[in-house]
Amino acid sequence: MTTKSALADLFQRLAPRGSLIRFGIAGGFNSVVFLLAWAGSIVLFPDVEVKILWGVFWGLTGLFAHFVHRWFTFDRQRPVAHTLSVAIPIYVIGLVGSSISIGWLASWFPNHLVLLGVLNTLAWGAVIWLMTRIWVFKYAMPTVRASQESPAE
Repeated sequence: MTTKSALADLFQRLAPRGSLIRFGIAGGFNSVVFLLAWAGSIVLFPDVEVKILWGVFWGLTGLFAHFVHRWFTFDRQRPVAHTLSVAIPIYVIGLVGSSISIGWLASWFPNHLVLLGVLNTLAWGAVIWLMTRIWVFKYAMPTVRASQESPAE
């Protein structure tokens, strides 16, 4: 076994496809892209409401994130037409919900926008992971049967 395949095997055991850990790794990458775009837009467009900018960049990076998760987190077995058609309503729920919550948080704590943005992204990321795992990719963790756990004597 090569070092590369040993590392890939270890990674697969620690962060199997469909797991929250694997989603978090890809989501961390997607979230950095989103948060940098959103934070930059706040500086570039100070007269636009925070929740509007949030919604715009959530929507734009959501499509990007779909393909990252399709490739890295889950799998590519289902057709793109299926995964996108089921994912779009989920992304819209996340977009509306996270835009409302960031707007509310920004009105209460305007001096902590970046921290609130990170926390809001984490909270909604967990919700979206669960919905995409169940409905978009219909991903189930492989089960181990009792007969597979210990070899017959």
